[in-house]
Amino acid sequence: MVALPGEGSATTYHLRPPGGGTQWSAPADGTTLRPVPVKATHATLLAGRDAVYDPRARQGSVPVEFHFDDGSTLNGVLILTSAELERLYAQTSRLLDAHERALGGTS
Repeated sequence: MVALPGEGSATTYHLRPPGGGTQWSAPADGTTLRPVPVKATHATLLAGRDAVYDPRARQGSVPVEFHFDDGSTLNGVLILTSAELERLYAQTSRLLDAHERALGGTS
């Protein structure tokens, strides 16, 4: 923030991206000043919580922790349809095979 409304002769917010860049203005009532969402960088499995399959909904849920680029985290759930579960199984199986080969296993 370069200047707030009411500071000196400012009648609007005067803004500039962190680290510099082109300055812009926003109305003094703040109607266009909305929080910018923090970007998620990755998700990890939540320790101590297990995946659950719901046969009625035909979907599974995997507890995860989302990590954001500001260092914050948020617990959530990855919901997967039956087709997505099969695709994830195939992908993780390939990853485990590659891991075994890297360790010198027989897979």
